[in-house]
Amino acid sequence: MAKRVTRVSFQNEKESHLMASVNFDIPHSLGHAEARRRIEQGLPKLEAKIPGGGQVSSEWPAEDRLILTIIAMGQTVKADMEIADTALRGTVAIPMMLSMMAGPIGEFVKTSAEKMLGKA
Repeated sequence: MAKRVTRVSFQNEKESHLMASVNFDIPHSLGHAEARRRIEQGLPKLEAKIPGGGQVSSEWPAEDRLILTIIAMGQTVKADMEIADTALRGTVAIPMMLSMMAGPIGEFVKTSAEKMLGKA
């Protein structure tokens, strides 16, 4: 996974914030509809897996796009994901306050998505 510092803006935000971002790609052979179904099915369980507790909200601004907002330890992490027929691609935007944890946070989101895609 690549880590870099960049300006990230999301559809529902009026301003950009300086953040660390982690990109990921998860190949799959499920097709778009099944991948989305599995992700949707796994989302309610995600909140319980956040170390130290937290809140997770999800928004589907398009059929193939998911925006997750994860709030933990007073910080907000956003994950913007695109579901395609053969891969799930995403960017995790991490506040600079948590940038030293960008790798583990990005890996948590990626691993969680991999687990959701793997469940039938």
